[in-house]
Amino acid sequence: MLNYIVGVVGLLIASIQDIKSREISDYIWIIMAIFGFLYSIYLTIIAHNLLFICQSAIGFLVCFFLGYFMFLLGAGGGDGKLFMGIGALIPKYSMPIYSSLGLLLNYNPYIPSFPIMVFINALFLSIIIPIVIFIKNIIRGYKPRTKKEIICMFIGEKMKVSDAIKKERIVLGNQENLKLLPSVEESYDISKYDKNEEVWVTPSIPFVVPIFLSYLLTPIIGDKIIEIFLSILNL
Repeated sequence: MLNYIVGVVGLLIASIQDIKSREISDYIWIIMAIFGFLYSIYLTIIAHNLLFICQSAIGFLVCFFLGYFMFLLGAGGGDGKLFMGIGALIPKYSMPIYSSLGLLLNYNPYIPSFPIMVFINALFLSIIIPIVIFIKNIIRGYKPRTKKEIICMFIGEKMKVSDAIKKERIVLGNQENLKLLPSVEESYDISKYDKNEEVWVTPSIPFVVPIFLSYLLTPIIGDKIIEIFLSILNL
């Protein structure tokens, strides 16, 4: 349980850092990994069983390759490093299992099923978040007029420039000048807008946030999302 709490604190700090500065300090995943190795060594000593240290080491290595795979797909390097920390910290954790995939991951004691499940659930959550944002915009009565505004309905909201400044949102632009991928200089240049003007903005939620939410939810829901997805596909 103690190692799980260390992961909660580490991922919470990483989420706050990434939202504010778009960077994650290396010391977070390093502390998580070191604590994970030390904790597994402690369990190995008191239980006289090398399984714990082996699980931690294999979890770290598997998540190293998982992180590298994420990097190749365009995810930030910090997200992949966090999974390395999770792999060393909690390679296995008690969670409900519903699908054949979950049974397969949990069957072998050396497979780091928990970080793999956290990663899979985080992917699903990262898809759900834009859908939630879109539904909120529909409820608010926003009616997109262009293709770009349709995309904005999934990634942001309309807000007065003065409110966007207070909430530190990234400005995408107004209806006449809308950029879905603005440069850093453009996203923070609000001098061309009136403070009472409504513009499209986005919090630009980093992937570490779904990772953090998945880390909290996975011990409760296990692979339920995967089971639902597989049942939809009749697999």
